[in-house]
Amino acid sequence: MADEKPKKKASGPSLADLKGDLPSEVVHDGVPFPWMVSERAVKALKDYDVRDDDIWVTTYPKAGTHWAVEIVNLVLADGHEENIDRTKQAKPMEFDFTQPGAKPPDHLPPDMRIPTYEQVKDWPSPRVFMTHLPEHMMPKQICEGKGKIVFVLRNPKDLAVSMWHFLLPNKFNPKHEQWNTFLEQYCTDEMVCGSYFTYNLNFWNKHRLDENFLFLKYEDMKRDLRTAVVQVADFLGRSLSDEAVDRVVDKATLDSMKQRFNTVESKSGKIGAPSIIRKGIVGDWKTQFTVAQNEAFNKLYREKMEGSGLHMDFE
Repeated sequence: MADEKPKKKASGPSLADLKGDLPSEVVHDGVPFPWMVSERAVKALKDYDVRDDDIWVTTYPKAGTHWAVEIVNLVLADGHEENIDRTKQAKPMEFDFTQPGAKPPDHLPPDMRIPTYEQVKDWPSPRVFMTHLPEHMMPKQICEGKGKIVFVLRNPKDLAVSMWHFLLPNKFNPKHEQWNTFLEQYCTDEMVCGSYFTYNLNFWNKHRLDENFLFLKYEDMKRDLRTAVVQVADFLGRSLSDEAVDRVVDKATLDSMKQRFNTVESKSGKIGAPSIIRKGIVGDWKTQFTVAQNEAFNKLYREKMEGSGLHMDFE
């Protein structure tokens, strides 16, 4: 099994093209982030004013963030996709493309010239956000029970493959050039947003019983999307008819999202879900992991997850 894949050029503007003279990675509170996560954003979000009906889709990167956001939006729209206001589509709340020291190019869209956390302040309720912030960096009001958090977990092998394919063209870190060195870093706190295990277990261990948190598994969503839609609707206090649930399920498949969002992107030229939805399947890790890598990862997984009560599906 080959360790490397041919490099493919990303569609649309590359994140690497937007960073100006900033370093590719930055560290805040000991956690590595891509360059577009600014210190001022991290500080502002810690004391962010959270509304009771805010909905924060929270995930480790490449765990199904945009998929969950679309499900939430469709539930709020009673399954009528045409009623979703696409101008109110937040990038991760910590993203700040115009942070001090950046040199935004002329082609940077207007909605990326203001930090995300500032853009959304005047949005009407209920606001739908996304974030990859670790638990200790989340707004304090969320940990105190305000807002609703839809948290998506994905098995770490598929997530690793998806993340590698996403990070490779964006050139955040030289270690991402090779699958072997990426996988070694992926298992440590040196990874973007920290270790998969640290990130997910901190949320799971501290908040799995909190009423304002809903934990979903990517693999369960793939296996039974309808049940996931009903779970989200119930969590948000939205009573959907069977017909409305059918509409949401129909529009929330990854194939439907790829088709519809690619049309949106071709018209707007924005970086968004169409650029980052790849295969979206369960078990894709088998195309990338060697036998030795799989055995070593299985051992690490058992060590890290022991006693957590959290079990992930890999097929």
